[in-house]
Amino acid sequence: MLVTLPSDKSKEIIEACSKLLTAPSPTIRTVSAVIGRLVATFSAVQYGPLHYREIEREKITALKRHSGHFDRSMKLSLSAKADLLWWIRHVSGASRPITREQHTTCITSDASGKGWGATDGKSQIGGRWNEVEKLRAENNEINYLEMLASFLALQAFCANSTNCHVLLRLDNTTAVAYLNNMGGIKSLACNVMAKTVWAWCIQRDIWITASYLPGIANEIADKKSRQFDDQLEWMLNKGIFVHICNILGKPEIDLFATRLNAQLKRYVSWKADPGAESFDAFTVDWSSSRFYAFPPFALISRCLNKIEQDCAEGILVVPNWTTQIWFPKLSGMLVSRPIILPRDKTVLSNPASGEP
Repeated sequence: MLVTLPSDKSKEIIEACSKLLTAPSPTIRTVSAVIGRLVATFSAVQYGPLHYREIEREKITALKRHSGHFDRSMKLSLSAKADLLWWIRHVSGASRPITREQHTTCITSDASGKGWGATDGKSQIGGRWNEVEKLRAENNEINYLEMLASFLALQAFCANSTNCHVLLRLDNTTAVAYLNNMGGIKSLACNVMAKTVWAWCIQRDIWITASYLPGIANEIADKKSRQFDDQLEWMLNKGIFVHICNILGKPEIDLFATRLNAQLKRYVSWKADPGAESFDAFTVDWSSSRFYAFPPFALISRCLNKIEQDCAEGILVVPNWTTQIWFPKLSGMLVSRPIILPRDKTVLSNPASGEP
């Protein structure tokens, strides 16, 4: 059963937002009145909380600037006006279910100063922060990082999910509040993250509920956020990769990668990964896209068999080990002259450990 707004109430909201949208310098009192009307509809407009906080934040700023005088004028930013436009376009068809079905997936996540970790009860994943995220960790932005960890886990475990209810369990009450409330006023970064999470979910018709889990009961995710296998993150130096692409042509998908070392936007990981379009390269068709592969050395023979089986073509990075059993087969499959890389420690880099 759904709760919806009466048509006359929807019209009132549209009229109020339209009038505010076209006002060059509305009073703070006028803006506050519109905000009050929007908030009053939340019981019937389930995504309403995502589209009013920019207006609210600007109202608070204006009040501070004018020492609490509600009859002073203010201006709305493009972001605030975008929120008003959302209400004008969506309020008429908005609704909210009275009850929701039981969640079908439960994801537990955690963040540390080093990285993130998560589990869905069947699989365990995690990894280090990238360079941008490390700066937030250094600034002790733990609330934001807890939300980010939850989002990375959601992307990894629910990449192919639609029309479902997911329970997110975190050991940070602020992150739980921002996710359940679809944002907040105090932290701009956390508000942006909450909107990012919900935008991703709305595209897939996923409803999320966050709940608090005491840290003492969050052992698995906590461990995955602190312990990493950095040897899995080695990659070709970016400059060398670009050089190879200039000679052989740019591939479309990286078949053995993670969110830290992927050379291309499209990549396949060896296990659930937030940005991967699939995991386990040997379960996908290699002929559908021109590939780039820098596999673990133990998988080279298997890779050659897969290339042959799928009639695929791409760039394969392997050591120049002429005595290996797979080397004659590799030589017979070449379609262009191989590029021999120099024996230099800068050829490879590890984004996880920072080693060249």
